[in-house]
Amino acid sequence: MAIGEVFLGAFVTVLLERLASRELLKFLRPSGIDAQLKKWRRTLLMIKDVLTDAENKQTMYETVKEWLIDLEDLAYDLDDLVDKLNTENVQRKLMENDEESTSQVQKFLSTFSNNLSDFISERGINSELQDINERLEDLAEQISMLSLVMNVKGSSDKTGERLQLTSVVEESEVHGREKDKVDLLKMLLEVESSDSPVSVIPIVGMGGVGKTTLVQLVYNDDSLKGEFDLMAWACVSDEFDAFRITKIILEKVSGSCDYTDLNMLQVKLKESLSNKRFLVVLDDVWNEKYGDWDILRRPFLAGKPGSKIIVTTRLEKVAKIMSRIPAYHLNLLSDNDALSLLAQHSLGTKTFDVRPDLREIGKSVVRRCQNLPLAVKSLGGLLRTKASPNEWEGVLNSDIWTAEEKSEILPALKLSYHYLPPELKQCFAYCAIFPKDYEFNKSELVYLWMAEGFLKQSQEELGDDYFDELLTRSFFQKSSANTSSFVMHDLINDLAMCVSGYKCLRLDDMLKDNLRHKISGKIRHLSFISHYYESYDRFSSVNSFQSLRAFLPLSLYGDSNFFLTQRVLLDVVPKLYCVRELSLSNYQIYELPSSIGNLRYLRYFNLSRTLLKWLPESVGTLCNLQVLILECCSRLSKLPARMDKLINLLHLNIAGTSQLREMSEGIARLTSLQTLSKFVVSKSSGLKINDLRDFSLLKGEISIEELQHVVNVQEATDARLTNKPSLNKIRLIWCRTFDDSRNEILELDVLDALKPHEKLSSLEINFYGGSKFPSWIGDSTFSMLTAISFGFCKKCSTLPTLGKLPLLKDLSVQGMDQVKVIGREFYGNVCDGELLFPSLENLTFEDMSQWEEWHGLAPGAQCAVEIPKLCRFYIRRCPKLVSLPIFSFPSLRELSVEKCNEVVLNSMHNLTSLTQLKLVKISGLRSVLEVFEQFPLKLENFEIDDCEDLVTLWPSENIVQRLVNLQKVCVKWCPKLMSIQEIGVIGSLDIENCASLESLPENITSFRDLKIINCPSLKMTTLEDCSTSLENLTIESRVNLNLTNLMLSFHNYSSLTRLCIYGYDGLESFPKGGLPIPNLRDLEINGCIILRSLPERMEQLLSLKILQVYDCPSLTESFHKRNIPPNLVYLIISNCRVNPLGELDLHKHTSLKSLCLGSVYPELVFFSNDNDQHYLLPPSLKYLELCNLPNLETLSKGFQNLTSLQQLDLWDCPKLEALPMEDHLYNLLSLSISNCPLLKKRCLRNGDYWAIIADIPNVEIDYCSIYDPESCVAGEVIVVDDGEEVLPGGVVVIAPPPAVAMVTANLIPLVQWPGGQI
Repeated sequence: MAIGEVFLGAFVTVLLERLASRELLKFLRPSGIDAQLKKWRRTLLMIKDVLTDAENKQTMYETVKEWLIDLEDLAYDLDDLVDKLNTENVQRKLMENDEESTSQVQKFLSTFSNNLSDFISERGINSELQDINERLEDLAEQISMLSLVMNVKGSSDKTGERLQLTSVVEESEVHGREKDKVDLLKMLLEVESSDSPVSVIPIVGMGGVGKTTLVQLVYNDDSLKGEFDLMAWACVSDEFDAFRITKIILEKVSGSCDYTDLNMLQVKLKESLSNKRFLVVLDDVWNEKYGDWDILRRPFLAGKPGSKIIVTTRLEKVAKIMSRIPAYHLNLLSDNDALSLLAQHSLGTKTFDVRPDLREIGKSVVRRCQNLPLAVKSLGGLLRTKASPNEWEGVLNSDIWTAEEKSEILPALKLSYHYLPPELKQCFAYCAIFPKDYEFNKSELVYLWMAEGFLKQSQEELGDDYFDELLTRSFFQKSSANTSSFVMHDLINDLAMCVSGYKCLRLDDMLKDNLRHKISGKIRHLSFISHYYESYDRFSSVNSFQSLRAFLPLSLYGDSNFFLTQRVLLDVVPKLYCVRELSLSNYQIYELPSSIGNLRYLRYFNLSRTLLKWLPESVGTLCNLQVLILECCSRLSKLPARMDKLINLLHLNIAGTSQLREMSEGIARLTSLQTLSKFVVSKSSGLKINDLRDFSLLKGEISIEELQHVVNVQEATDARLTNKPSLNKIRLIWCRTFDDSRNEILELDVLDALKPHEKLSSLEINFYGGSKFPSWIGDSTFSMLTAISFGFCKKCSTLPTLGKLPLLKDLSVQGMDQVKVIGREFYGNVCDGELLFPSLENLTFEDMSQWEEWHGLAPGAQCAVEIPKLCRFYIRRCPKLVSLPIFSFPSLRELSVEKCNEVVLNSMHNLTSLTQLKLVKISGLRSVLEVFEQFPLKLENFEIDDCEDLVTLWPSENIVQRLVNLQKVCVKWCPKLMSIQEIGVIGSLDIENCASLESLPENITSFRDLKIINCPSLKMTTLEDCSTSLENLTIESRVNLNLTNLMLSFHNYSSLTRLCIYGYDGLESFPKGGLPIPNLRDLEINGCIILRSLPERMEQLLSLKILQVYDCPSLTESFHKRNIPPNLVYLIISNCRVNPLGELDLHKHTSLKSLCLGSVYPELVFFSNDNDQHYLLPPSLKYLELCNLPNLETLSKGFQNLTSLQQLDLWDCPKLEALPMEDHLYNLLSLSISNCPLLKKRCLRNGDYWAIIADIPNVEIDYCSIYDPESCVAGEVIVVDDGEEVLPGGVVVIAPPPAVAMVTANLIPLVQWPGGQI
């Protein structure tokens, strides 16, 4: 592992502050340790004075670098010791201040010795003191031997010498900057109206993106000749020297300069520029001090109007200091331009035409470089000396990306790192925990920095500033996929790994590169990509990392659920004694061991999306805890009783905990909380609404629930929501039950008293029982509201005035049963020409059972109500709504109308932007065309469902010809619809349960997806017209089609990859000669009761990966070894006649990874022939499901070769009592058993199999996890891959409960991963 450079300034500064803590010194005084700490502090101060010199010399002298590494190691150990002493002090104070501790908490606190000297001896403090003292003295003694000097200027102030860039460029070697060049030239040549004669144009971009190259192109462009009287170029670099820069520019414009005084230089430069139109380039500016820039710019003010200064910088802050003009941001190259640049520098040509054998490797190279020009050029220069593809492959797969001596990339990017202040260096180095392309959240990263001690507890805002600074310096980038997340460029990620040195380990890198024996035991931060199943073996080396501070699983698949073996919870996690940041997020964990309370230094604890019902009371002893995340713990019903002991807790996220209906009153004492996402009002002994009074620091969002328990309006007033300006999202929730205990007047007064601060951006009110809303809702003073939602406020008969809120984007109204009329009060007093809902983009009305009228701006007014920016409108289950004004929705893109009268559709005009239309159960609808005054011609997707009166869609040739964007049509449960001839040319058609439908459209040449389900009147003789375009075909139940005629063998369906036939009563056989589908990947046949044989020549379907056949009892010519596709990955056979297992030669199909056998071998006793060495199953299997095998007794035979098996599901095997032998279960990650009583008995905790299966991450018996007997496991989709790992860990199939059970009538197994599909 490469050891990066060591920068300890910020760490040592914080450590010095902790050593000087008066409270700690007072606590230690009786033991005499305070004197030792004071001595250490003096020594550290001396070391700090030479630290900068050591950091500067570490790249030149290995001995200095080793000294820094030893110092860093010591600093961490010393910090751990100080933390241990501080924690003991806090714990003792908590015990002294609380004589009523619960027995559980007292049990843990009782482990702390009453006598300080006893604590010191019992915890081995003396040996730690001696060890640290010896090491610190040794380091101090080496200072003179290493000739380290005090108070040297640091690398963040001055970096090493590097070659300065000039204005010279070869334009033919520049690629992909044509548009940028045009844009910049336009900025230079346009005349601006400005008070200043000089315009400064900043160019901002990450290191290596080509800022200088772009400006070189422009600087030398012929179109500038004659436009400027004088031109000059100065490379400013990281050290901003006004004298040097002024002298360079003066020499360029006057030809000579022998002045040694800045004042004279500036006087002469001013004279030279006076009344001249000039262009000056200041390249590579880093200076962030406005005063320095103000001095430099003064001579430029003498220039003629139209003069320009171009500034290139990596820092947005620099751009803002030097110019009022918005910065021009330079992006990465396109794929093609990056490839051309690589060809230029590696082959000397603009394309790979002369070496086509290198083109694909070249594409891989530019992808590795992430299209960063500097990286591409550097690799191109290296590859210029490599002639063969093997040599190029060697470079592509080498360590050049992290080997500093072989690449210009890291030095180029390292300049950015060197220039960071010490506090930002440690924050950036910590980001080495993130794998490449990992999307991270700003607040989460700031939490981690805070837990690591990079921020003082009261300075979390400083962490936000640090993050923003790293963002502006291009260390972070906004994710293109998720605007609320961030990523690091791959090369920046490499830089983070390099500078973090041995401190950070990505577990996946260690295992992938087989580096277990090379990893330092001093690892401080450990991260790993979450696998679906986590075995103990993956973490077996973690206990050797005695000083681990971070244990962080990272999910690449959003909120997916994962399984973690209990052994990790019991044997690994509780021994992470130094851990500060611990996450078990997304793991299916049912309970935590009480020993979690031993992690006394824990600051960040993420348990989100786990299955915990409660936390052990020992969590209440974690007095250092700052962040506790329990978000979306859907089963959580209880928090520790003594939450008030978490005196340092700042963030408690319990959003999405629907079962948590009571919170202990001790939480009210945690008044430093900044995040409290849920507040449950207690009926008796828990929290009261007025307990919110003292939470003055709350920010973000809060959900205040069970408000029916508020019986005193004054208590609601005392909550003082108006005094919490940082709370920008508030949910107010009463109980769902509307009974006699509800008081309408009281609830109105309570809601009125809960008026929030006017900076509120989002308001949600659910199950409110008042008869109206208070006046503050909709008041114009709440001008920052962007989202409002009213849910099931069943007693309210009117809506508040919302139409004039200027920023309102999202409005949802649901379940307001008493609303009959929405009148003018909804809009407010609107003046002529004033827009209604000026920012509204999403509007939803649902479950309005009594709503009858929606009025316009005035009674009987004919003018349309226009909502100009509305993009999505959902109106569902409003059956009585029959009176509406005319609406104009010029921006509407998505419209969904369900269980409403067709009058609702009649009211909608100006749908010129509509692309998505869904209509469900529209009463009276006979023709889609007739209900629209102006038919939406930009439609892309159309769905209509359960419209009993529908006769036609849009019977107009004119409309058909103009629907040029329509791609997908879905028609379901429309019994009177006879024809869909008029839908035009589309790509996807889904027709289901249309009893009268007789024909499909004539033009089907563009069909890619076709699904026909239960359309008995449909007559169709051929699919010839779409034979080259069709990709997916599904036919199910009561369809009057002749498959043999549809798929004549002389048509080659070359694009068809998926064919599904379900419940097709008319299918007796497939076309003679086999299926004319050479690229078929997925074939599914279900419930075809008269089908006698499978397709012929299936062995020729080389692309077939998935084959599923079930519930076809008439099959007589079924599977035989010569008719099995050779490259199958997934095979399921259920309730069919099948040749004896030994005749299929499945053991030879080594591509097969998933096998499901159900109700096929009633006589099967075990999986082997008489010769135990003749195996029946292939060794490649990763997933095996056996279902309804009534005579199967044992799996101990025939499983010896299944060394890759990861998941085993056993269902309805009443005689089965033996699993494979223990050594054959070594790789098993999941075991599911149902209705196997003999086996079940042996697998329970007192059974003889328990010791064998206890380490398996997921074990379920009769649908219940053995780790949570109360929980019943819900079904999940089947998932498969085609030989390449799609989820980390190589898991292929996940199918609890059984796939066989899932694929019965009309239940189709989905074959896909979050990351892709077959």
